[in-house]
Amino acid sequence: MQLLKEDTRRMMGQDVVFKNISAINELSAIHRTCMGPHGQSKLVVTHLGRTLISRRTSTIVENLAVEHPAAKLVVMAANHQATEVGDGTTFVITLAGEILEKVKPFLEMRLSIKDLVEGLDMAMRKTLEILPELAVFSVPNVVDIPTATRVIKCVIGTKMNGYEHTLAPLVAQACADILPSDPKKFLVENVRVAKVLGGNIADSSVIRGFCLTRDTEGTVKHIRNAKLAVFGCAVDKDEGETKGTITISNADELKNYSVGEEQRMKQIIDDVARTGANVIVTGATFGEIAEHFIEAHGMMAIKVPSKFDLRRLCLATGATALVRLGAPTAEEMGHCAAIDAQEVGGTRVLVLSQEGGSATSRISTILVRAATQNTLDEIEKVIEDGVNVFKTMTRDQRFLAGAGACEMELSHRLEGYGRSIPGLQQYGVRAFAEALAVVPKTLAENAGMNFNDVLSNLRSAHTAGKATWGVLSMENTIGDAAAAGIYDSLLAKEWAFKFITEAVRTVLSVDQIIMSKPAGGPKPRDQQAGDAGDD
Repeated sequence: MQLLKEDTRRMMGQDVVFKNISAINELSAIHRTCMGPHGQSKLVVTHLGRTLISRRTSTIVENLAVEHPAAKLVVMAANHQATEVGDGTTFVITLAGEILEKVKPFLEMRLSIKDLVEGLDMAMRKTLEILPELAVFSVPNVVDIPTATRVIKCVIGTKMNGYEHTLAPLVAQACADILPSDPKKFLVENVRVAKVLGGNIADSSVIRGFCLTRDTEGTVKHIRNAKLAVFGCAVDKDEGETKGTITISNADELKNYSVGEEQRMKQIIDDVARTGANVIVTGATFGEIAEHFIEAHGMMAIKVPSKFDLRRLCLATGATALVRLGAPTAEEMGHCAAIDAQEVGGTRVLVLSQEGGSATSRISTILVRAATQNTLDEIEKVIEDGVNVFKTMTRDQRFLAGAGACEMELSHRLEGYGRSIPGLQQYGVRAFAEALAVVPKTLAENAGMNFNDVLSNLRSAHTAGKATWGVLSMENTIGDAAAAGIYDSLLAKEWAFKFITEAVRTVLSVDQIIMSKPAGGPKPRDQQAGDAGDD
């Protein structure tokens, strides 16, 4: 009787594991079709009713309502991957689902979960040992625009196939313009995107500086060798904290009513002008009196309502935002080579450029043009992916052969490694090795190729020592991915394998799902009375 109870309990635990695997496989199936340059897009309707069309896994996961706790673990792994390296989320979700699918037959054979998990850990450690040996390309100098462009094209091409030749050079140029002396201190947030509706993607450009999609407040539209005085407060007369009533009995009193305020504001603007500043920026508003004296001095007035944009403007110009009205010191002033108010596609934009100037900028802006708002939003996300690849390049310059070549070579080597293991852990290694083939298989499926033929030909090629052969989706054939210029970041793969193994190990270790009671305490007394008399 005791043995029967133990067997029943084990079967119930396996049922939970199988249900968890099924839920994760459904999540994996959603994202698998997004992989590769021929991946399909998803039409996403947000909770606000906004419609998005995207093939980026990060965008889909943000708006996908995942209720199953085990599937949420895989989503968390994908989010950690996006936070760490900014790319590879589709790979994480797809491979995690495939590993669990390959493990499932061994669970049905009643193999111990402990042995399978140990085998997966062994496969992951062996993978991390093999990966540095598979590096085929390195970027010795990240400031080299053509070399950086080659790598960034691979990421942008999988998200927006056909536009990588236009966007990749812009991303590489924008990143190189603001690269600090210590490349590891490069910040993704310092590459901004300004979206202007109209035109096409080929009209996009890079601005070494900052760009605002708004106009100046006065008539001065162009300034060279700009010196900026930036105020976080309103450039206006002081307002009293209490309301009062003023009675004016004659014309002289009306005429002299605001003389004091005018004199004080004139003194403030005169003091700012004497410092050499020719541009005044505020994060709030300009008063009419202040605008009058600013115009009288031939200065430019710029209003930046967003505190985030004001902070970036200070980063771009080296200015300090003052919280009081008055003349800034030389250290508090910002410098800019040129400020121009331009009309781009019917939209007024303000360009603060450091091109040709002696000052350096910590902000670079890509001015993006497109015909629809959805395309602009998607380009912004794709540019963010490209910038993340550049950041990854500053930490590790090594790259692997893409197009599934790295995964097929790992699969080939891990199969041999699994055969050398005498214990039951070899089945976990075998499941890991077989699951890696999902990447070339998915690339072939999405490109409309016969994946059975593709996989058999790739296995033959890797057995023959062609370690860089993968699926060339654009040519509908297999070939040397490294020669075709298709690369994957080695650092991104390392983190992906770590997150995938951790997520799979956690899912397999769960044999029951326990839901906590809803918060809120007992029902109100009137609801309890109503429930009692319902019959």
